[in-house]
Amino acid sequence: MNDWISAMPPRALVETALREGYDGVELWLPSESSARRELVAAIDETGAPVSLLVGSVESDPEAHRHALALQLDAIGAEGIAPLHITLHAGRDHWRERDLDALAGWIVAERKRTGMDILVETHRARMLPSAHSSARLLERHPGLRLTLDVSHWMVSAESLLQDQPEAMALAVNRADHIHARFGHAQSPQIDDPRSPRWASAVEAQWGWWDLVVDRLRSEGRRPTFLAEFGPSDYATPDPRTGLPLGDPAALNRWITGQIRGRYASDE
Repeated sequence: MNDWISAMPPRALVETALREGYDGVELWLPSESSARRELVAAIDETGAPVSLLVGSVESDPEAHRHALALQLDAIGAEGIAPLHITLHAGRDHWRERDLDALAGWIVAERKRTGMDILVETHRARMLPSAHSSARLLERHPGLRLTLDVSHWMVSAESLLQDQPEAMALAVNRADHIHARFGHAQSPQIDDPRSPRWASAVEAQWGWWDLVVDRLRSEGRRPTFLAEFGPSDYATPDPRTGLPLGDPAALNRWITGQIRGRYASDE
């Protein structure tokens, strides 16, 4: 469960997630030290796993990296021990040398901190498309991913069937999955249970299957975040702006689908 559609303080988020049957939570690193301490206390009391999201709104590459560094240092200082830290890092319009500098710094931070620092595949960030990401990944073999293929499908206006090499590279670098079905025109399908979207849904299951198989072959447990979000990710009712589908219900549905698909292979 995440804090995108559930804007709760950390303790309430953790308690609600466990009550609703989720294994743990994924949330943006709280900006206030008091909220970070509350998160640590909730994790200690419940034993719930936590993954963190860290980002920066700075456009200047040096300021951007500095903002990320401050947050990574705060995670260590507060004693938070996340499964993963997923960075919303960089900008797609940066020069190659700035993207390379950021990628190199992220790889170095993984080594320095010992934390599992990943970069999300995300539009407008440093990994905005399959083809451009492949070039950066080839230059930085230590860069690891949180895989959200929906963004790349929109960037390419396709199901990425014509980019098998780039997708194979991404699958081999992915250590965490953001589970939301997108299609060629949107990062979020209105209802993935509809036969209308079968080809897009099956394409994404296929990539997730490959990531799960690889992680298990390495003796590691796959992790997913159910990430159907609110409007305007969700298709909105034009009269009210409210989602036509219920994101919370879709997140519970996809969690059940993930457990059912992969439980027999545990």
